[in-house]
Amino acid sequence: MNRPLATSALALILGAGPALADVTPAEVWQSLQDSYEQMGYAVQVGSEDASDEAITLTDVVLTVDGEADAPDMILTLPEIVLTAVGDGTVRSVVGGQMTLESSAVPEGDDEAVGFSMTMDAPGNETISSGTPEVLTHDVTMPTLTMSGRALDDRNEVPLTATLTGVTGSQTVTTAADGASTQTFEGRADALEAQITASGPSLAATDAPETAPDATDAPEASEAPDAPAATAETDDFQATITIADLTMQGDGTSPAGEVNFGSQPTQALQAGFGGKGSFAMGATSGSFTASTLTADGSRNDSEGSFQAASGTLAVGISKDGLSYEGGLTDMTTNLTATGMPFPIAYGAAENRFRLAMPIVASDQEQPFALTYVLDGLTLDDAIWQALDPEAALPRDPASLTIDLEGTALLTQNFMDPDFPQPVEPGPDGAAPMPLQPRSLTIKELALDAVGATADLSGALTFGEDPSQPLGKIEGTFGGINGLLDTLVAMGVVPQEQLMGPRMMMAMFARPVEGNPDQLQTEIEFREGGAIFANGQQIQ
Repeated sequence: MNRPLATSALALILGAGPALADVTPAEVWQSLQDSYEQMGYAVQVGSEDASDEAITLTDVVLTVDGEADAPDMILTLPEIVLTAVGDGTVRSVVGGQMTLESSAVPEGDDEAVGFSMTMDAPGNETISSGTPEVLTHDVTMPTLTMSGRALDDRNEVPLTATLTGVTGSQTVTTAADGASTQTFEGRADALEAQITASGPSLAATDAPETAPDATDAPEASEAPDAPAATAETDDFQATITIADLTMQGDGTSPAGEVNFGSQPTQALQAGFGGKGSFAMGATSGSFTASTLTADGSRNDSEGSFQAASGTLAVGISKDGLSYEGGLTDMTTNLTATGMPFPIAYGAAENRFRLAMPIVASDQEQPFALTYVLDGLTLDDAIWQALDPEAALPRDPASLTIDLEGTALLTQNFMDPDFPQPVEPGPDGAAPMPLQPRSLTIKELALDAVGATADLSGALTFGEDPSQPLGKIEGTFGGINGLLDTLVAMGVVPQEQLMGPRMMMAMFARPVEGNPDQLQTEIEFREGGAIFANGQQIQ
């Protein structure tokens, strides 16, 4: 079995905490083995030279336990030296160039996909102190350089990344039964990453290879010189820099033999979990790309982006999975051969959040979805193409989507074969593994080109999600003015306005004293009936 790569990577990250967790070299090494075995990884050692004061390990290899014939992750550490400092602490150093290879064979395919990577951390050390029950680990890495490439025989996709000024601190608490909790925090001065990808062009490889029939070929005197055969490639280059990275989080590992690596759902039910958050300072990036088109010409493009700050957070437990992030004061620029003008835009804020259940239950579980785009501005070149007469307001636009509700999850989301096939229901369709039971529209708002919309409401669902019960209310502003402007611009013919205005009259009514302000109330009742402002429309 090859589990998804994300599952193995998450297990490694959340389980790496207690690796160096005691006050003598022997106990530190034992803790390292115990922690990774608890996570579902087997540890193999080429050789071990041990004394009371130090342990030297060579060719330490971590693989997914139970998958020795075809592991989907192999981490190799050439040397680990654990030395008693003499003050009750242990100094641990990883020497040599570490290697990481992760791969999986997609269903229905014969070739593995994944990546291989080397990692260098000269001058690294971890000082472990405290007691076996409560341990603190202080990590220092002046630089961490990673160099890798995709496992691809046709394309070259090298990636390099360097972290500088890495420091961190972690506390691990271990109970008598073997369960543990971890808290950690760390920072890095900067991250720089580069990727350079190249490979055979799809346009070149898809070109027909058959030659014309000899009877249809032109005379030799008329035939043009045949072009020389060339290896046409597509190329891509990108650079990303991030300043002032910080991270913090915590995790729990339950006692017992169950591990997240091979039994993610069972581990979550037993109490496995963790959450981590990352914060970034000034962030910037740029890219260039060149691709061959079907007619033999090349399409060249380049772009860049910047942001003042950013965040990213992820959490997982039996209560659900959460994933959220955002950027502030971001700008983006893009140009390409086939584009009539450059694309450039900016936003004061762009953030998202997703929370959902992942362990199946016969009880309803909460979910949430949030997306905010605030202060969106477009470059003058875009406005000039869309609205050369400046008829539309060009104030910054915004969009907010804020939803929450409950749903019934009938299958474990973390299982490798999710979703599993199920028998069709009475209507002939297979039931979805995530079935909504309630939905609250906390806010659904749009403000752009002089028009506004603001909706809220709450719905409940039975066995048939197409027949909800509940009410949605909303207000709209500037709609009539926007329609009139679009007519004046020639975008919408005057004779085609009757349909949109009839629809507005059916679903919305003017606010007294403000004819350009509309309000609506949509009510969903038993039996699939729908009422708009008290009038039945279905």
